Amino acid sequence: MYDKWEELELAIQDCKKCKLSTNRNKIVFGEGNKEANVMFIGEGPGADEDLQGLPFVGKARAVDE
Repeated sequence: MYDKWEELELAIQDCKKCKLSTNRNKIVFGEGNKEANVMFIGEGPGADEDLQGLPFVGKARAVDE
């Protein structure tokens, strides 16, 4: 296992264990407080997430104000 988030992120940069790796632009590792008590995990990155390398962007992040 990994002792630090940074070690895990480096380990998955070139991961080819699933079919997402065949046409992705960027890995979508995550963002935010790595010491938080709650973590949101998405099903898989959409087109906006793949282009930006960030989770829950585009339609997934849209909020009515």
